Amino acid sequence: MQIEKPQILDASEPVSKAINELERTGLPVIVTKNGRYFGIIDERAIRQHANPSREKCGTIAEKTPVLSPDSTVLDACKAFFAGRFKAIPIISRGRIEGAVTRHTLLSELLAEKMLSKKRVSEVMTSPVASIDISATVGRARSELRKHNIRRLVVTQNGKLAGILSVFDLARAVSPKESYAFYRGGEKTSLDERPIVSYVKREVESVSESDSLASAVRKMLEAKVAALVVEEGGYPRGIVTAKDILHAALSEDKPAQVFVSGLPEENRDFAQQIVREGEKLLSRIGKSVKARSIAVHIKKEGSGFAVRAQLLARRTYNSSASDFVLEAAVSRVFEELRRMAERDKASGISKRRNRKEEGLE
Repeated sequence: MQIEKPQILDASEPVSKAINELERTGLPVIVTKNGRYFGIIDERAIRQHANPSREKCGTIAEKTPVLSPDSTVLDACKAFFAGRFKAIPIISRGRIEGAVTRHTLLSELLAEKMLSKKRVSEVMTSPVASIDISATVGRARSELRKHNIRRLVVTQNGKLAGILSVFDLARAVSPKESYAFYRGGEKTSLDERPIVSYVKREVESVSESDSLASAVRKMLEAKVAALVVEEGGYPRGIVTAKDILHAALSEDKPAQVFVSGLPEENRDFAQQIVREGEKLLSRIGKSVKARSIAVHIKKEGSGFAVRAQLLARRTYNSSASDFVLEAAVSRVFEELRRMAERDKASGISKRRNRKEEGLE
């Protein structure tokens, strides 16, 4: 894989220096402490913290997984899938060799033809979370929190009108208010305003029947992390960079469970989530040809928002929020089970009807 050479800054240096490097190179900044890897800073990390000019790099750097020079593309997929990272450092014997960016990884997936057999319809999230263009910012924030997502498809009379992300809203306010947007916390002065002023009207879109490889090419060319799936002007779904990574990982046999976003203080719970997910795969696997489950967790104040995606004959998505992480995870797994078993029963009924009609 191609290795980029981001700027390396010490944890004691001001965040303003990291901002300058981000603007100059377009690459995340690697942060070290006492000569060893400490974390990464990207524009999202800066937006999530108030008064960046007064802070040190060490206070906002985000810890990521690390890769070695001999790591595989699948190793990189697993590392990026663990969080919302734009770069993962390459470290050899304690020395930082550089970093692999998400853009590079997607390019590698194309080069190795790891997506050539898939269609957009197999991995997209559908139905898509959407909001009417007449809605307020407060309503948009509520929908983003409800679905544990970072972007909404915007519609007008049911048709695609644009897209709205947390970042679109956050960059329109002060650093302090921006932090509230990312936290999904208290109200801000923007909440009563209509979203129309913040909507991106130019939307990159694909069709359900397009190959996943062509969708990734469009994603790379447009330098975006999500594409709206559109048919006849109507939004049918959305496919994100994370969906692409999940699709690549799902090819690794046997079927697996992938967990991302767990706060550091809850990391011990990861194996329990994996075990529960494996039980679900074992229960429904053959009937719906389940390939993998991806679980994303987001801390919201004193509670948790959990979103899960099951890749099978079709894609199943569920989400739940609770003050108890175990309860939220149980609810999303139970919803996935119900959806899969409902489809199984429907499939049996259709086959029975076809036999009775002499069509089989």
